[in-house]
Amino acid sequence: MDKKKYRKRKKLKRLIIAYLLRALVALMLIGMITLMVCGCLYIYNYFTEKDDVVGTYTDYYTAFNNADYDADRPALAVGEESKFCVVIDAGHGGSDGGTVSGEIIEKDINLSVALKLKAILEENNIEVILTRNSDDNVSLTQRVSIANESNADFFISLHCNYYEDDAKVSGLECYYNDPDATESKMYAESIINATSLSADIISREAKVGSYYVLRNTKIPAVLVEMGFLSNCFERQKLLSKDYQEILSQKISEGILNICFVAP
Repeated sequence: MDKKKYRKRKKLKRLIIAYLLRALVALMLIGMITLMVCGCLYIYNYFTEKDDVVGTYTDYYTAFNNADYDADRPALAVGEESKFCVVIDAGHGGSDGGTVSGEIIEKDINLSVALKLKAILEENNIEVILTRNSDDNVSLTQRVSIANESNADFFISLHCNYYEDDAKVSGLECYYNDPDATESKMYAESIINATSLSADIISREAKVGSYYVLRNTKIPAVLVEMGFLSNCFERQKLLSKDYQEILSQKISEGILNICFVAP
């Protein structure tokens, strides 16, 4: 009887161990499947949230076919004193769309805001030169030449930002070339201060950025990243004409606060 009991206990123990092992394997499989499903959902949400955004910032453009930039500069009447002059650079253009998000192309937003900013500054007695006033290819060298050869007082380049590692990042940033570039830094900080006063605009900071147009422009210069196209919410705002108008108004206030031209 003792041997039979011993065998039964041993058999029962083996059965228990076998079922426990099966249960453990089943749990592991369920866990792996769950992780795979979660991973697939995360990847799907990540890429659909960004609308297949492709960052395509390039340093060079393929051709230059823009009209003579002097055509954008209003002629002064005889005896009229020269006004404070601003060069507005709508980033990218032509074959270079900048950052592309589905049907949303950065170059279009840049130009739209540039034209609105031009109108506001001219209403405030500011003379304005555009590096492009339509969908043209303009080289970085040409943009710098326009700024340096036009006797302008200030240069501002308009862009939209993109950050592929985190689609939640948002906000307007303003760059200047060097910590010792006092005037450029003043403009950058003034633009950030002005935009931060708007409840509609998320402003980040003014900081140093070694961009080609900033390094090579001889007059005070800033580059404004107006928002992140990688952020779904901010992308929709940047497409809004009303929001573009708010951006233009606040950026112009930042410029006017430094050049001391009364509105």
